[in-house]
This record gives sequence, structure tokens and C-alpha cells, in this order.
Amino acid sequence: MNGSRPHPTGCYAEAMPSVPPPDAPLVLALVSDLLFGSKVAATARAHRLGYRGARSLAAMGDPALSPALVIVDLETDLPDGDAVDAIAAALARTPRPRVVAFAGHLLVDRLEAARRAGADLVLSRGGFAQRLEGLLQPLAPAR
Repeated sequence: MNGSRPHPTGCYAEAMPSVPPPDAPLVLALVSDLLFGSKVAATARAHRLGYRGARSLAAMGDPALSPALVIVDLETDLPDGDAVDAIAAALARTPRPRVVAFAGHLLVDRLEAARRAGADLVLSRGGFAQRLEGLLQPLAPAR
């Protein structure tokens, strides 16, 4: 396995193609689907951006983080609130990050709730997947 190194658990971790610089913009994502979250993380890392996944409102509000972009999957079940509440938590940050929310196209009520909550961009899941590259590329640090 070229580029791989053994992990203490016996799994293999692929070497990262590019490591973001320490001051790289951060993408903070609340994504319910592990595979889809992996796609977001891989795309962020390909653009040399920092990436942090969140699984709760508390993690979304971590004051130690200063994300440039917050991504909210409106279909995420949270132990401490609703995914729409994550939009308000992101908008309360200083400096204010850009907030992108998405959900399945049939979840019209969730998508509308995200618009009312103030998300900068609200997309269907398919639209988000198509635009992911374009959303992250402008944040990429110069090489």
C-alpha cells in the first residue's frame, strides 16, 4: 500500500495529499451521512482547507474554532437541538462565517426554515454536491 502507514488499530491511513497550513481557513460541517461527510472533508483537504466535523450544537459553538464556512445538513439529528438551530449558532459567531445549508429536495419545510434562519445559501442535497467544489475553492489559501 504505497503512501499508507499502519495505524495503531491495525487499519491503514492514507497519507494526506496536501496538509493545510496552520492558518488555513476552517470548514466546520454538521453532516449526517458519514460517506457524504467524508466527501466534504476530502474536498476541503484537497483545497488545503482545515476541516472539522461536528455532531452537536455544542460542538458547532466551540469558541476555540473560527470557521470561514459552516455547512449544515438539515437532516442531521442532534442530541442537543435541531439542525436549524445550528444556523443560528453559526450566525452568532464573530467573525461571522458564511453559512450553507442543505437537505433532500423533498424536505421543503426544512429548506424554508433554513432560509428564515438566515443561512447565506440553501440548496438541495444534489445541488450542494454539485456546487461543493465551487463553494470551497474560493477559500483555498494561495500556494
